[in-house]
Amino acid sequence: MLDAASEARLIESSRPYRKDPPGAKEAVLLLHGFTGQPYELARIAGALAEAGYAVMGPRYPGHGTCRADFMTTGAEDWVRRAIDAWLELRADYETVHLLGHSMGGLIASSLASRLPCSRLVLLAPAFEPLNALLPFTPLIAPFCPVIKRGREPGPEDRDPGRIEQLREYGSDDLVSGAAQLERLVRSSRRALPGVTSRILVICGSEDKAVSPAVGDYVARVAVNATSVDHVKLDGAGHLFPFDDRAEEAAGLVRDWMRARPDGTRP
Repeated sequence: MLDAASEARLIESSRPYRKDPPGAKEAVLLLHGFTGQPYELARIAGALAEAGYAVMGPRYPGHGTCRADFMTTGAEDWVRRAIDAWLELRADYETVHLLGHSMGGLIASSLASRLPCSRLVLLAPAFEPLNALLPFTPLIAPFCPVIKRGREPGPEDRDPGRIEQLREYGSDDLVSGAAQLERLVRSSRRALPGVTSRILVICGSEDKAVSPAVGDYVARVAVNATSVDHVKLDGAGHLFPFDDRAEEAAGLVRDWMRARPDGTRP
């Protein structure tokens, strides 16, 4: 593991962040997705900070560095980092809300089922992934941890940090990492009925990674939630928290977080 870590260097855009606006009384922990980076939720974090919330976006082990580093980590490491970040925020704020994108939504839901959380925001949470091979990855990974694909970043990926990220993590199929993701899918599904938070689910109607009907799944399974609100963004894909729909998503999250339980604004 130390040998793998010695090859790693931090992609500049993957630095974790924390903002504590003056007078903030509540905090939001923002959890990024599988092979993602903290910056992917930075615009939502900025909108929440402007609304008076303290925000924190941690980086999971093995993410935002290199493939060799990633291959030494697993689901327990990623969840443990999220718990540590929650504890760091809870040391300063009595109320800590949770927000997660894709795999981050799975981790956020699992934490919310066990830790105090009055509001839970799920952005395209990966409860219903559309990759039909994902359930088989725990069987394949021991024999074939990586499937070479040689994919290159697309023309829409112009940010240097995004390009570097995709070349490290997205050029091939990281089967062993996907097997860890599948473990989180299963465990978070089991945890979801234990969530008692108010929940907001936002998904994209053109999501090719997670079912656009995942909001209905959450509403059906989160039987002990205080409430479940669901917004589907027409025309949006899986990456709406940080593509050209990011400002719209940030506004929806900010307004929902600021609303009273009856849905009215203070």
